[in-house]
Amino acid sequence: MLPYISGEFGVVADPELRFSDKGTSWLKVRGVAKDRTRDSNGSWTDGEPIFLDIIISGKSGENLFESIAKGDSIMVSGKLKQREYEKDGQKRTVIEIRADNIGVSVRWGSAKTPKAIENTGSVSAVADAFGGHIVEETEIPF
Repeated sequence: MLPYISGEFGVVADPELRFSDKGTSWLKVRGVAKDRTRDSNGSWTDGEPIFLDIIISGKSGENLFESIAKGDSIMVSGKLKQREYEKDGQKRTVIEIRADNIGVSVRWGSAKTPKAIENTGSVSAVADAFGGHIVEETEIPF
């Protein structure tokens, strides 16, 4: 059984949305996490970073693709997996999180949902963010 992990990751590259031959969508996000500690003088020190590929499929991946960019911070939970592949004759190993759930972290800034943007009267921002389609209140399933 694969171990389950959750944590906060910085997005270090633009997300990549891909489609399988059968039309199933999946999103790859390159993330970084690092430990940060405070020494006895009160100064912060960054630990060694760990880079992970974060994979989420289906509509969740498509929604996330429209919601994040390089430099954002995300909260991820899912199964940890190691995968090996060959490139240019060399074996390589990548560590992935097969995500069950991803959300935008608001630790370093705010994130606006379509409903929140609509309620503030910034309809043009919603139109820009969602390709010109304004979500009507009757379309929201909750």
